[in-house]
Amino acid sequence: MIEARESMPATANSAAVKTALIWGGVLLVLVAAGFLAKDEPTRRHGLQAVLMLMAAGEALGAFVGIFRARRMAEPTGRPYDPAYHGVRQDFGFYNLAMALLFALCAVNPERNIVVLPAAVVLYAVHGGTHLLRYFGLYYGGEVPVPTRPRHFELRDALPLLVALAGVLIFYPSWSR
Repeated sequence: MIEARESMPATANSAAVKTALIWGGVLLVLVAAGFLAKDEPTRRHGLQAVLMLMAAGEALGAFVGIFRARRMAEPTGRPYDPAYHGVRQDFGFYNLAMALLFALCAVNPERNIVVLPAAVVLYAVHGGTHLLRYFGLYYGGEVPVPTRPRHFELRDALPLLVALAGVLIFYPSWSR
């Protein structure tokens, strides 16, 4: 473990620390807000805020996946391959669907309550997979992408896991 850390470039390590500090700060704000939100209407507003932020993130992912697939290859550390252009766009359409679901759930959580458990499972699996990759654990025959720095996995995991925490913190008691 020590050898792995020493072999990481200092810039990658500092990028991972910066990412962890930023998302750790956001998590602290969420936890504090969860403690302060005692009554059900305030908790509902907290859940709606988290869902709208998740919808915005998914909408951004949809836009870049659908309209900027070629340009987004390099910033994600994955080489562009024209054979997979359509796959990148397909993921953009899935991001768009999730953005719409989160926005609908934010507008009326009681009517769209089925979205919450689906979001919990999706974000736990997706964020957890990135976190496992950050620690060098791959499953399903996957191997590290040589052009993708390891800290990118942490950068991709933490927003998902912090959003998951936000949903869980404000999860409505009436839906349990």
